[in-house]
Amino acid sequence: MAVQGQRFMTKTQHYRKVTKPLLERKRRARMNLYLDELKDLIVDTMDAQGEQVSKLEKADILELTVNYLKAQQQQRVANPQSPPAIQVNLDKFRAGYTQAAYEVSHIFSTVPGLDLKFGTHLMKQLGHQLKDMKQEEDYSEMAEEPVNLSDQKRSKSKEEDIPHGEDVWRPW
Repeated sequence: MAVQGQRFMTKTQHYRKVTKPLLERKRRARMNLYLDELKDLIVDTMDAQGEQVSKLEKADILELTVNYLKAQQQQRVANPQSPPAIQVNLDKFRAGYTQAAYEVSHIFSTVPGLDLKFGTHLMKQLGHQLKDMKQEEDYSEMAEEPVNLSDQKRSKSKEEDIPHGEDVWRPW
């Protein structure tokens, strides 16, 4: 039974009085957390550029972030020829793969007693994988670039010049 003069709170009253302020406090805490992270990133970037920052207000943090993102966007628009990070990583991977295949080939050619048949099979497999990576790159480039009929004729004539037989890939 309720104490005289007190009454029970409805769900709506409870929400307005207790839950809503708690949710709002959590929302503000989350915003402040990410603003602090942005501030740390901005301060580190500005320090790297030789600029010293003593205090940044929330509006300053947001303004500097927007300016930085706009500059990055303009840089991408001005430099569309620069390869994307994925392509750079793919090129590094391919170069490492080729170097590793070369070293495997070198070991098979210099260490006595290794099975020549196995070495030949391994080098074929490595070569096929590299060839597949190259073809995937060519297909992705073809999808991005407009098709030129004279280029297609040239590539067909090059394919006809390649003798069909066992492909043995050598890194040298």
